[in-house]
Amino acid sequence: MNLIFTLIAALLAAGVTWWLVFVLWRGPKLDSSVEHHAVNAAVLRDQLVELEQDRANGILSVPDHAAAQQELQRRVLDEATPAQDTGQRRQSSKSAAIALAIVLPVAATLTYLAIGNPAAITPPPAQSAPAMTQADVQAMVDSLAARLARNPDDAPGWLMLARSYRYFEKYEDAAAAFAKAATVIQSDPLALSEFAETLARSNQAGFKGEPTQLLERALSLNPREPFALTLAGAAALERQDYPAAIDYWQQLFDLLPPDSDAARAVADSIERARRAQAETVTPKN
Repeated sequence: MNLIFTLIAALLAAGVTWWLVFVLWRGPKLDSSVEHHAVNAAVLRDQLVELEQDRANGILSVPDHAAAQQELQRRVLDEATPAQDTGQRRQSSKSAAIALAIVLPVAATLTYLAIGNPAAITPPPAQSAPAMTQADVQAMVDSLAARLARNPDDAPGWLMLARSYRYFEKYEDAAAAFAKAATVIQSDPLALSEFAETLARSNQAGFKGEPTQLLERALSLNPREPFALTLAGAAALERQDYPAAIDYWQQLFDLLPPDSDAARAVADSIERARRAQAETVTPKN
């Protein structure tokens, strides 16, 4: 950043200095003055020729012709007189240009160093935020639980607490918190699926009963909810309903990128369910 700023400032200063030096070095524009004298002299010559023709044609008398001729001669002499200070002015302009080319960049640099703040163009190093530890998260969860104890009607808060307990694998506490968040999870397919998994993990019955009912409600709200399809397949496999498990997981597979790790894991689960189904159909010798 410091190098870029310095380079841009140098280019700007060089551009301004070059333009001013160019103007001074070139000096006053003399070509227009020379052209002006040449044009005036040509006009005067034409007028002199016209005077001669007028005298020859008898339009002008001899005294008038002489007076007019003297006036034209005086004007010709005035136009022919060159400027006296041209060389001096050009020489002084070149000297000023050389002086400006040296003085202006030096003066600009010294002025910036005197009143500017070079350190301002170098941003301070970014300070990374301290990493949050599991103890910090636990403290936040405890604080949330204390707040909900004072405000038990906060259903969104109970859903947040339930998900926090689920993160810490406190499934019984999570199931109780999900139950208190019933008013907000009834229309949330993901929350219903999380509640179903929590109940299945917190009792010996697995997905039998309420967990399966929660998954059915979740899929009725959103038949393409990935987590609900995952758990519905697991619940079907648990009760040995292999066609249902394969169907749920095939729907899930169709939602995933074909080359993803998740798709490969689902494909493996489908293959295991098919093998289990084949073993139940094929009699053992």
